[in-house]
Amino acid sequence: MSLPIPAGTYGIDTMHSQLGFAVTHLGISTIRGTFDRYTGSLTVGAELGDTAVTIDAEMASINSGNKMRDDHMSAADWFDTANHPTMTFRTTGIREAGSAYKLDGDLTIKGVTQPVSFDVSFLGTSTFPMDGSTHHGFTATGSISRSAFGVSFGVPMVSDEVRLQLDAQFVAPKAG
Repeated sequence: MSLPIPAGTYGIDTMHSQLGFAVTHLGISTIRGTFDRYTGSLTVGAELGDTAVTIDAEMASINSGNKMRDDHMSAADWFDTANHPTMTFRTTGIREAGSAYKLDGDLTIKGVTQPVSFDVSFLGTSTFPMDGSTHHGFTATGSISRSAFGVSFGVPMVSDEVRLQLDAQFVAPKAG
């Protein structure tokens, strides 16, 4: 089995996609944010095992809606973006999971690489009316332990669990 889109390489349409996160603060509320600058691609092979996803996010583009918090998360005691400017994801495998998929890969944050697994749903295909390009929609969700990546600010105000979500439209590059 393969994904329900033609084999090929697709780029992520960052204008119509979002790479987000959510953490619990003080155990009583959820703080959400995004990484506003990222690139990515989806390579679909003839078989599901020949399919791969790559994502590269600029850590300094973190946007939680509060500049002081974002500046702090870019500092050395959180993401240390001066020395570790990019978060990367590389596929190690993809498999069917009922009517959806499991996407396994290596996630690198702050120079530490850990295996992760995301639940992926295919949301459909549509033609973009502005230019006639074909877009394929997916959502990927999962959780990581921030301390496993060495992201552990010394005060226990923020949950160790970080929920990640990628809502993505992938589109084939234009010919010519």
